[in-house]
Amino acid sequence: MVSLPPSDGPTGPGAGGGVRALSTTVHQALQPITDVIPLYLHVVRGTEAAAAIDAGLPDSADLLDELIRTGAGGLPLRYLCNTHAHHDHIGNLRRLRARHGALVVAAEDARGWIADPRRNLHEFALHHPHIIGPTAELLGELEPTFDGAAPVDVMVGPTIALDLGGGVELEAFRVDGHLHAELAWFERSSRTLVLGDVVTAIGWPIFHGHVDPDGLRESLDRLATFVREREVEVVAMSHHPARDAAAFLELVGQVRADVDRTRELVLAELGDTGQDLESIWRGVCAAAAKDPEFRALAMVEAHLRELVRDGVARVVGPETYAFAGTSRPVTRDEDK
Repeated sequence: MVSLPPSDGPTGPGAGGGVRALSTTVHQALQPITDVIPLYLHVVRGTEAAAAIDAGLPDSADLLDELIRTGAGGLPLRYLCNTHAHHDHIGNLRRLRARHGALVVAAEDARGWIADPRRNLHEFALHHPHIIGPTAELLGELEPTFDGAAPVDVMVGPTIALDLGGGVELEAFRVDGHLHAELAWFERSSRTLVLGDVVTAIGWPIFHGHVDPDGLRESLDRLATFVREREVEVVAMSHHPARDAAAFLELVGQVRADVDRTRELVLAELGDTGQDLESIWRGVCAAAAKDPEFRALAMVEAHLRELVRDGVARVVGPETYAFAGTSRPVTRDEDK
C-alpha cells in the first residue's frame, strides 16, 4: 500500500499551486476552481517522453507549464491525453500542441467538442435554451473558459497504449456516463490510474452531473473491478484528492449510491397527471439543496429517459412526464 501526501483540495481562493509526485512516473498539480471545487492536473514521464493528462482551463496555463517543466523533467511532451471534452479539461490543448508539437489523444466521439468550442458550449450548457437561455451573465461566465479549437491527432476507440519509454506505458479505456465519451488512463509500471470526472463529486453546491446513469453505473463497476484485478496502487482524479485502492473503492461505492439516490429524487417529483421537465428539475435541485443549473438539467432529463425505458414513467406531452401506472411505484431501495 502506498502512502500519499495529504491533499484535501482547496481551502481558500489562494490555495493550490505547486507540483507533487504521486508515483515514480506521475506528477500532479492543484488549481482551485472555487473554494470547494478543485481541479487536479497530471503529467506522466517515461525515459523518452512525457504526456499530460488533460489541459485544464485557459487560466490553468501557468500552472500547467510548471507541471510540465517539473513532471517532464526536460523530456519532450509527446502526448496531450484527454479524459473528456468538458471545458476544464481542454482549455490549453491548442496552446500546448503548438508549443510542444504534442499530439492530442482523445476518445473518437469527443472530437466534435474539442474541434468546435462553440458547439461544445451550446451542447454543454444551452441544450434547453427555452429553460436556460444564453443570457449575458451565463455567457460571461462560460465563454472565457473555452479556448480555441484543437484537432484530435489520435482518436481512441475502445482502448490504446502509449509508450513513453523505459517500460512506462499509458493504457486508455472507456468510462462513459458522466459524459458520453470519457477515457481512463492507467500507467502500467507504477500502477497509477488517472481519471477525469467519471467518479463524480457529491458534496458540491451544484450537481456535478451525468448524462447516462446506466453508463455511469457500469463504468464505476468496471473501475472497481479494474482496480482490484490490476492491483492499482494510486488513483488520481480531476476533482478528488488522490488515494489508494481501498479508499478509492469506498468512494466508488458512495458515488454509485448517489446515482441511485438521484433517480429516486427524480421519481419523487413525478405525478399521476404529468410534470414538465423544468418543474421536475427545479424540484430535484431543491430537494437536494443544489443550485438549479444546466448540468443538473441534463442529468434530470437523462434519469427521466431511463425511467421511461424501465416502464416506471411515461411521456404525456412535450417534455412532460408522469408515472406509468396509477400509483407511485416501488423504488429500488424499497424493493430490496
